[in-house]
Amino acid sequence: MNSVLRALTKFDNLLAKTEATVIIAMVTVMTVVVFLQVVYRYVLIQPLHWSEELARYLFVWLSILGATLGLQKRGHFGLDLFYRMLSNKEKRFLQFIINLSMGIVIFVILIQGIRLVQKTILQESPAMGISMAWAYACLPVGGALMAIHLLVIFLKDWKNGTLE
Repeated sequence: MNSVLRALTKFDNLLAKTEATVIIAMVTVMTVVVFLQVVYRYVLIQPLHWSEELARYLFVWLSILGATLGLQKRGHFGLDLFYRMLSNKEKRFLQFIINLSMGIVIFVILIQGIRLVQKTILQESPAMGISMAWAYACLPVGGALMAIHLLVIFLKDWKNGTLE
């Protein structure tokens, strides 16, 4: 179990670094595109019709990838006032229920995201003319990344005795 968990943790950390790099690249591209749109619209009086759409799709991807990275870092907010009042056994049980609930939601996002991508693969975006599947692919990609991160979290909690 220890060697498997170590390997999974390494893979999980590599995924997180890759996600962070992709997020940085997307923020950079989005900033440049929005800046160019402002210059072209107000200085050159020739708006870039595709820029707003690209920025919107990048923002959606950024939100999903940010959520996956937040899950991996356990950075999502939570109310721990109630949690602090529980016994250790109750805390373990509650953490198990929380992880199970997240797993169910992530599974739904993954499956429904795949279905949405399949349904929209032939639709074209209005301004850029690309397949809408690219815009919606963030759901199955994000769902898969979240599933991996949650699996590692669950295994670490199990190993450390946080879950029993």
